[in-house]
Amino acid sequence: MSWIRNDRGSAMVLTLVLAPLLLVALAGVLQLGALRVVAARVRAAADLATLVAVNDQDDAELARSGALRLSWDAAVVAREYFARELASSAPLLDGPADEIAAAADIAAYPSAPAYDTRTGTRYDRPTVRVAADVPVRTPVFGALILRPVTILHVLAVGSPR
Repeated sequence: MSWIRNDRGSAMVLTLVLAPLLLVALAGVLQLGALRVVAARVRAAADLATLVAVNDQDDAELARSGALRLSWDAAVVAREYFARELASSAPLLDGPADEIAAAADIAAYPSAPAYDTRTGTRYDRPTVRVAADVPVRTPVFGALILRPVTILHVLAVGSPR
Protein backbone atom coordinates (compact mmCIF):
# COMPACT_ATOMS: atom_id res chain seq x y z
CA MET A 1 0.00 0.00 0.00
CA SER A 2 2.99 2.31 0.12
CA TRP A 3 2.78 2.95 -3.64
CA ILE A 4 -0.65 4.65 -3.19
CA ARG A 5 0.81 7.15 -0.74
CA ASN A 6 3.79 7.85 -3.01
CA ASP A 7 1.67 8.58 -6.12
CA ARG A 8 -1.02 10.57 -4.39
CA GLY A 9 -0.06 13.98 -5.98
CA SER A 10 0.72 12.67 -9.47
CA ALA A 11 -2.88 13.04 -10.72
CA MET A 12 -2.86 16.72 -9.82
CA VAL A 13 0.50 17.29 -11.53
CA LEU A 14 -0.63 15.38 -14.61
CA THR A 15 -3.83 17.45 -14.76
CA LEU A 16 -1.90 20.71 -14.40
CA VAL A 17 0.43 19.70 -17.24
CA LEU A 18 -2.14 18.26 -19.65
CA ALA A 19 -5.02 20.73 -19.17
CA PRO A 20 -3.27 23.66 -20.92
CA LEU A 21 -2.14 21.40 -23.76
CA LEU A 22 -5.67 20.10 -24.25
CA LEU A 23 -7.08 23.64 -24.17
CA VAL A 24 -4.58 24.79 -26.81
CA ALA A 25 -5.45 21.80 -29.00
CA LEU A 26 -9.19 22.49 -28.57
CA ALA A 27 -8.75 26.18 -29.44
CA GLY A 28 -6.74 25.27 -32.54
CA VAL A 29 -9.38 22.80 -33.72
CA LEU A 30 -12.17 25.35 -33.18
CA GLN A 31 -10.23 28.02 -35.10
CA LEU A 32 -9.59 25.59 -37.95
CA GLY A 33 -13.29 24.74 -38.09
CA ALA A 34 -14.21 28.42 -38.18
CA LEU A 35 -11.67 28.97 -40.97
CA ARG A 36 -13.26 26.18 -43.01
CA VAL A 37 -16.70 27.80 -42.60
CA VAL A 38 -15.36 31.17 -43.74
CA ALA A 39 -13.60 29.51 -46.69
CA ALA A 40 -16.91 27.95 -47.76
CA ARG A 41 -18.64 31.33 -47.50
CA VAL A 42 -15.93 33.03 -49.57
CA ARG A 43 -16.10 30.31 -52.25
CA ALA A 44 -19.89 30.66 -52.34
CA ALA A 45 -19.55 34.45 -52.70
CA ALA A 46 -17.17 34.04 -55.66
CA ASP A 47 -19.41 31.40 -57.27
CA LEU A 48 -22.49 33.58 -56.90
CA ALA A 49 -20.65 36.58 -58.36
CA THR A 50 -19.70 34.61 -61.48
CA LEU A 51 -23.22 33.21 -61.89
CA VAL A 52 -24.88 36.60 -61.60
CA ALA A 53 -22.40 38.16 -64.03
CA VAL A 54 -22.85 35.35 -66.56
CA ASN A 55 -26.63 35.73 -66.40
CA ASP A 56 -26.18 39.39 -67.37
CA GLN A 57 -26.39 38.69 -71.13
CA ASP A 58 -26.23 41.14 -74.03
CA ASP A 59 -29.92 41.04 -74.97
CA ALA A 60 -29.44 42.90 -78.27
CA GLU A 61 -26.86 40.36 -79.49
CA LEU A 62 -29.04 37.47 -78.35
CA ALA A 63 -32.05 38.88 -80.25
CA ARG A 64 -29.97 39.67 -83.35
CA SER A 65 -27.91 36.50 -83.75
CA GLY A 66 -29.18 34.06 -81.13
CA ALA A 67 -25.66 33.82 -79.68
CA LEU A 68 -24.94 34.19 -76.00
CA ARG A 69 -22.64 37.11 -75.32
CA LEU A 70 -21.86 38.68 -71.96
CA SER A 71 -22.99 42.19 -71.26
CA TRP A 72 -20.30 44.88 -71.44
CA ASP A 73 -20.46 45.36 -67.65
CA ALA A 74 -20.17 41.68 -66.63
CA ALA A 75 -16.90 42.23 -64.73
CA VAL A 76 -18.39 45.21 -62.88
CA VAL A 77 -21.45 43.17 -61.94
CA ALA A 78 -19.26 40.30 -60.71
CA ARG A 79 -17.16 42.66 -58.56
CA GLU A 80 -20.29 44.29 -57.11
CA TYR A 81 -21.88 40.97 -56.15
CA PHE A 82 -18.60 39.61 -54.80
CA ALA A 83 -18.32 42.63 -52.49
CA ARG A 84 -21.98 42.33 -51.49
CA GLU A 85 -21.64 38.65 -50.58
CA LEU A 86 -18.34 39.19 -48.74
CA ALA A 87 -20.03 41.87 -46.64
CA SER A 88 -22.07 39.18 -44.89
CA SER A 89 -18.78 37.79 -43.51
CA ALA A 90 -17.26 41.21 -42.77
CA PRO A 91 -16.53 40.60 -39.04
CA LEU A 92 -14.36 37.63 -39.99
CA LEU A 93 -12.41 39.41 -42.75
CA ASP A 94 -9.22 41.36 -42.21
CA GLY A 95 -10.27 44.35 -44.26
CA PRO A 96 -13.37 45.92 -45.79
CA ALA A 97 -15.28 43.73 -48.23
CA ASP A 98 -15.27 46.51 -50.84
CA GLU A 99 -11.46 46.72 -50.79
CA ILE A 100 -11.07 42.94 -51.01
CA ALA A 101 -13.44 42.82 -53.99
CA ALA A 102 -11.68 45.78 -55.62
CA ALA A 103 -8.35 43.94 -55.37
CA ALA A 104 -9.78 40.74 -56.86
CA ASP A 105 -8.74 39.73 -60.36
CA ILE A 106 -12.05 39.59 -62.22
CA ALA A 107 -12.06 38.93 -65.94
CA ALA A 108 -14.93 38.66 -68.40
CA TYR A 109 -14.50 36.86 -71.69
CA PRO A 110 -17.58 37.99 -73.65
CA SER A 111 -17.10 35.79 -76.68
CA ALA A 112 -15.66 32.35 -77.28
CA PRO A 113 -13.14 30.95 -77.76
CA ALA A 114 -11.00 32.85 -75.29
CA TYR A 115 -7.83 32.09 -73.34
CA ASP A 116 -7.34 33.00 -69.71
CA THR A 117 -3.87 34.46 -69.24
CA ARG A 118 -3.93 33.73 -65.49
CA THR A 119 -4.79 30.04 -65.63
CA GLY A 120 -3.99 29.18 -69.25
CA THR A 121 -7.47 27.73 -69.69
CA ARG A 122 -9.39 27.88 -72.95
CA TYR A 123 -13.03 28.90 -72.61
CA ASP A 124 -15.43 27.71 -75.32
CA ARG A 125 -18.32 29.80 -74.01
CA PRO A 126 -18.62 33.36 -72.73
CA THR A 127 -17.05 33.20 -69.27
CA VAL A 128 -16.51 35.23 -66.11
CA ARG A 129 -13.59 34.40 -63.82
CA VAL A 130 -13.06 35.64 -60.25
CA ALA A 131 -9.66 35.09 -58.61
CA ALA A 132 -9.16 36.64 -55.19
CA ASP A 133 -6.95 36.53 -52.14
CA VAL A 134 -9.20 37.05 -49.13
CA PRO A 135 -7.55 37.85 -45.77
CA VAL A 136 -9.35 36.26 -42.81
CA ARG A 137 -8.74 36.93 -39.12
CA THR A 138 -7.50 33.91 -37.20
CA PRO A 139 -6.76 35.26 -33.71
CA VAL A 140 -6.28 31.86 -32.08
CA PHE A 141 -3.59 30.99 -34.62
CA GLY A 142 -1.96 34.34 -33.81
CA ALA A 143 -1.98 33.49 -30.12
CA LEU A 144 -0.36 30.14 -30.92
CA ILE A 145 2.61 31.88 -32.60
CA LEU A 146 1.19 31.34 -36.07
CA ARG A 147 -0.18 34.01 -38.38
CA PRO A 148 -3.10 36.05 -37.03
CA VAL A 149 -4.34 36.56 -40.61
CA THR A 150 -4.82 33.70 -43.06
CA ILE A 151 -5.10 34.35 -46.80
CA LEU A 152 -7.71 32.30 -48.65
CA HIS A 153 -7.08 31.91 -52.38
CA VAL A 154 -10.34 31.63 -54.31
CA LEU A 155 -10.91 30.88 -58.00
CA ALA A 156 -14.42 30.73 -59.48
CA VAL A 157 -15.34 30.39 -63.15
CA GLY A 158 -18.82 30.58 -64.62
CA SER A 159 -20.26 30.32 -68.13
CA PRO A 160 -23.79 29.95 -69.54
CA ARG A 161 -25.07 26.57 -70.65
